[in-house]
Amino acid sequence: MNNTLNDFFNGLNDDDKEIYSEIADFAYELGYKPKRARTKDINYVFTNNKTKIHLLKFSYTDGQPKLKLKYFATDNYSEFFHEAIKNTIEEFNFKYTGCYKCGRCKDKPLGYIYEYPDGKKYFRCGRELICLPPLTQNEVPEILKLLKTQHGYHLLNNE
Repeated sequence: MNNTLNDFFNGLNDDDKEIYSEIADFAYELGYKPKRARTKDINYVFTNNKTKIHLLKFSYTDGQPKLKLKYFATDNYSEFFHEAIKNTIEEFNFKYTGCYKCGRCKDKPLGYIYEYPDGKKYFRCGRELICLPPLTQNEVPEILKLLKTQHGYHLLNNE
């Protein structure tokens, strides 16, 4: 565990320390380094020097640890991650949906799509992080797989 994250880890219980340590260690292996955001709250953004992309963020919301993650490079993920997209869209009352027309995407908008049972679809830009629900050890292998896939996408596309 990196000493940079001590103030984040100090607020975690033992189970959460194990979960977040494993994720942080894997991010380090991929070349992502945490940097504390300039906010009064504890927020760490992990950025890669080669890609200049941030893939994940550790923070606290209402005293609870949160992992925010990018994983648009694949649509092959479990319901846990699919529901996280829905929750993120609804958290902002559908305000930050649709393509922002920033020009970064080449052929088609890159991001997340959530389709409701009534057929209504919402798009969330892939530049945005998705806030995950509280984690258990069960989600960690898939988180690591998603991180590796997303990192590979950014390396391949020189981002």
